[in-house]
Amino acid sequence: MGATGLEPVRDAKAISHDSDSRGNKSGNIGAGSGGSEPPRPTPPTPPATPADPELAAIVAAWPILPAVIRAGVLALVRAGNWAG
Repeated sequence: MGATGLEPVRDAKAISHDSDSRGNKSGNIGAGSGGSEPPRPTPPTPPATPADPELAAIVAAWPILPAVIRAGVLALVRAGNWAG
């Protein structure tokens, strides 16, 4: 009877345990024999857009405002009486 492809390997040298091999049986490089991959980092969450349209305008313009204008806005905010 001929080989059917499911016979046990008779030669121990035919089994490779080479730790330098690339990938698993499916060809996935870096995939371990356990089949689990390390968790991927979560991408950064984009900043939320403020619900108040006036505040949203300030937030949108902030990166292009001159430093003196940003300092003035911060001074106004810090000078406010927020204790009520």
